[in-house]
Amino acid sequence: MTLFERILKSGDGFLRAELFDVALQRKVVCNRFTLIRKFRSENRCRFFFAAEEFGLVIPVVAEELRPGVCRVRIEAGTMVEQYAIRFRLMRLAVLPELLRTKVGDRGAYLLPIASGVLADFREREHVVNFDRLYMEQKEWEKFVFMNCFGVLHESGNILGIVSGGDFNCGIRSEFNSDGANRIGAEFLIRERVEDLLKIEAKELLFAECPREQDYAGLAFAYRRYIKEHMDTLKVRMAENPVLQYSVNALRVKIFCAVKEPFLPDGSSPVRAVTTFAEAEIILDEMKAAGIDKAVVTVVGWNLGGHDGAYPTHFPVEPALGGEEGLKKLIRHALDLGYQIVPHDNITDIYRGSPDFDPDYAATHRGGLPVIAGIWGGGQSYKTCPRVWLERYGYEFDRIRDLGFQGHYYLDAQSSIMWACHNPNHPADEREYALALSAITAIPRMMFGAVSVEVASAYLLPYLDEVSRLHTPLSTPQMIANCTKNLQDLQPYPVPFYHIALHGMLCYQDHWVGDYKDPELGLLMEIALGARPSMEVSFHTDHGWGSDYKKCIALLKDAYRTCFCDLHVQAEEITVFREPVRGFYEVEYANGVRLQVNTTSSDHAGVPARSWRKS
Repeated sequence: MTLFERILKSGDGFLRAELFDVALQRKVVCNRFTLIRKFRSENRCRFFFAAEEFGLVIPVVAEELRPGVCRVRIEAGTMVEQYAIRFRLMRLAVLPELLRTKVGDRGAYLLPIASGVLADFREREHVVNFDRLYMEQKEWEKFVFMNCFGVLHESGNILGIVSGGDFNCGIRSEFNSDGANRIGAEFLIRERVEDLLKIEAKELLFAECPREQDYAGLAFAYRRYIKEHMDTLKVRMAENPVLQYSVNALRVKIFCAVKEPFLPDGSSPVRAVTTFAEAEIILDEMKAAGIDKAVVTVVGWNLGGHDGAYPTHFPVEPALGGEEGLKKLIRHALDLGYQIVPHDNITDIYRGSPDFDPDYAATHRGGLPVIAGIWGGGQSYKTCPRVWLERYGYEFDRIRDLGFQGHYYLDAQSSIMWACHNPNHPADEREYALALSAITAIPRMMFGAVSVEVASAYLLPYLDEVSRLHTPLSTPQMIANCTKNLQDLQPYPVPFYHIALHGMLCYQDHWVGDYKDPELGLLMEIALGARPSMEVSFHTDHGWGSDYKKCIALLKDAYRTCFCDLHVQAEEITVFREPVRGFYEVEYANGVRLQVNTTSSDHAGVPARSWRKS
């Protein structure tokens, strides 16, 4: 049975709705919709589903776009609530039974947590997860960056992608519900009962994937989807010398100044952990160690140091050497052949900043500003990106005039789902996220390329680099610190996002100084196609940045391996296998083949904790 036929045969299990009964003030669930009418052509079918008891009518269109790839869509504005005076639709699951499995089956679900995790179908306690796409504050530790999910099963491997309505959607996974497991997309129709229906399309793509490719096949299908929205790294590099350089260069963050301790009013004194003159010494030692290309990111150069007084940047922090000291550092870095760029932030504003303007802050429904934590500058708020350029956009020009050149860096650009309810500049989650994404075009055009800390799927077309692709579930620390055998980790972290994005963006996985086991960490980076990187400072008795001498020593060989021996940063991965957990076989489009053994035993002739190129 084809995937299209499986979808068409979903019948009265096509939808599941959660409603709120206004009269009884309680939640009700509709598990079955009646198919009232359908129109069918060879590769397209329009359904009209109804839940007559609740007055719901929901038209759905299913299409086979090409063999093995289908789209299911609810058009914007087509859902009808006849009895809205009593029943309000709150959530809607689409095809909740399509990827149903049995407890004990061989295989696993791909959850969009971290860089991807596999949860197999073993016997376990009944549990239901709801993972909000692009993260929400109460569960941000899940790091849900991706808008997809999938299944690996003997009946077929299938990837699902939420291609429309994704800013109001989550992935619902259910394990051991009367012997069955389920996974699927669930759309958030309303946040509050009194909200109006959102007039937006809700769309899912489903793609069959070769069974022998395991989770890599799902990643390749996701990459095909990404390529419909952005050019590859090679295409963007072709006439972009800034990007050509940075793809083949070490990303280095140098912490210069911080405020300690974090106080709500931002009154803490500035502490210089690397003056601009000391940063020159670090660059000289990097060059002497054979690190010929680097993108140097200067952190805390601005007034008040790191997170010290945003949106205010100027004057350059005097404790570090002021503007003249910074310009001298920039000239020195450029003379060494390095790119040098600022660490910047355009999402947070601080009450202690001389340029703080509450009119430009995002607000909650009740009118209070959206709080974003207490950092170096004190209590921070989220600025509304719809109006940020109007008030603070000129700062980009002032920063460029300092002489910075290279691949620009923006901090905290992709974090969690925010919204703004200020009546003068309202923005729902989608408008907020895309307005913030669009601002990256300014430094991207001015400097040639732009990087952010982490990247949710909606942000990918706006970027050239993800500074750190890692998440806690996909890092070597988790494996190194785990007391279990790697074979027994559950859920099991996989580099799904790495496979999909390689050749689309350049990325790091971890700063080398953060690894508990640097040998294993750097070995994992070879397997994941990640560039080595470091976050350092001159003085290390404060916890900001690792010891630069130690990091340079750790990176000397890794630098040569990545940028001289392998040289695959812009190549797409064509084969990725993990025949034994922790043993990886990787092939790139340029023919480079690698075997990487991160385990403590020999495999396929590759000694423990080593790698081989063929």
